[in-house]
Amino acid sequence: MRALRSSGEPVSPAGSDVARLIQAIVVRVVYLPTRGSGATPWRRMIVLDTSYRDAGQSQSPARIALVAHEMLHVLQRELRDPEFWPSGGFRPSLTRRWIGDSTNYMEVLAYIVGTSIEIDLLPEQEGGKARQLSDWLATMAGEDALNATRAVVKRYKNNSIYRQNYRVEARTPGHRMPSQQWTHWLRVIGLEDQTIEHIRNLATVGQPKVIAKDELEAGG
Repeated sequence: MRALRSSGEPVSPAGSDVARLIQAIVVRVVYLPTRGSGATPWRRMIVLDTSYRDAGQSQSPARIALVAHEMLHVLQRELRDPEFWPSGGFRPSLTRRWIGDSTNYMEVLAYIVGTSIEIDLLPEQEGGKARQLSDWLATMAGEDALNATRAVVKRYKNNSIYRQNYRVEARTPGHRMPSQQWTHWLRVIGLEDQTIEHIRNLATVGQPKVIAKDELEAGG
């Protein structure tokens, strides 16, 4: 994630920042047959598919983006706020998971970072893919953060964790979302201002999608 251009600047500013920040944390990585998905069930632990061992993590921009996505979750959990940035540890609750608690807004931030990295690393000939990713990034980084969380659920409709989060958050005042925008929280996590501006510029290229609440209620 810290590949450099001939000028010495990082190919992906977000990738460089995440790599720098994660070095200060001891993270346990477990490889399991997950069918290509990843997870960060609690503080300082990442689960990746067995195909991600060693060089498998860098075989494509999409794989690098997924690893960065999970690393962003590690950094989020270090904030240790039980409402907005839960640690994921054992916490009995009548409404939420006892282990591995998370929020869909955590996913929004992780997709913002991971998607920007994937766009940065795509070769020029994959312009069509870049445009699709730009639309997704524009949706994630839009002013309507609640719409972004709905977009996560709609796009990954088979993800039971996202669906469960959505049900819990729909009946929770404030939807378990902090009031500040994504730019604020990426700064709190430790990303540089120029990185955040780069992500913002990437997002302006795309067309955000609006996901109505009834689309999810109808199972769309």
